[in-house]
Amino acid sequence: MIIDFHAHLDRNPISKEYLVEEQFADMEKNHIDKRVISTFYGSDISAANDEIAKLVKSYPDQFIGCAVINPKLDDSVEEAERISGFSEFKVVEFDSLEHGYRPEKFQYNIDPILRICSRKHLIVKVFTGAGFYTMPDQWAYYSRRFPDITFVIEHLGGEDFRYGTVELVNEEPNLMMETSYETELPALHKIFSNISADRFLYGSNFPSNYTEISLLKFQYLGLDQETEDKLFFENAERLLALQENL
Repeated sequence: MIIDFHAHLDRNPISKEYLVEEQFADMEKNHIDKRVISTFYGSDISAANDEIAKLVKSYPDQFIGCAVINPKLDDSVEEAERISGFSEFKVVEFDSLEHGYRPEKFQYNIDPILRICSRKHLIVKVFTGAGFYTMPDQWAYYSRRFPDITFVIEHLGGEDFRYGTVELVNEEPNLMMETSYETELPALHKIFSNISADRFLYGSNFPSNYTEISLLKFQYLGLDQETEDKLFFENAERLLALQENL
């Protein structure tokens, strides 16, 4: 079984049609059973989040909803409160690269958004790895202040921060690491040799990255079966079940 903790719903830029069949084709080809999915496409963020809620409602066995929140926007706290009432959403995603902000600058909105996530037991997923807008430590500032929230560091900290993130994750018990994008073998060996297998979540970052490559790299790491099971589905099942039961 494979649970993909990081995928996005794409859209045809001309017709505005969401590419749902593309998701199913890729999942079937790569034996993906479920996907945590979000989208950045729509007339605004609320419309984009509504599209994800609609998708999950139509296919609850295949998709787990992830709502995108942009703390730069005036209505970001209201949007977080709104989506927190949808049973389709289990995860909230911040992407400071996509939306162009430094996380530390928007505490006045991020704090109340995280209070909503804490109250509603939502998992928080954050983009990291590409420059000074996306440093894992910027989000560790928040994870330390909200220890009851699980924060998922995307891309294993990313190409700019991959090595230092090992120490950070070992210091912070409520951080987990999602595996998409990273393909440098020395970095992967260090990460998987020094962090508990309980802290990993498999992700593809489809369609921005190829799902095949996101899976292929694990063939070269020599992970034992217990670690692979935790990585590909057990950790995600445990995290999502905990969220459901709180």
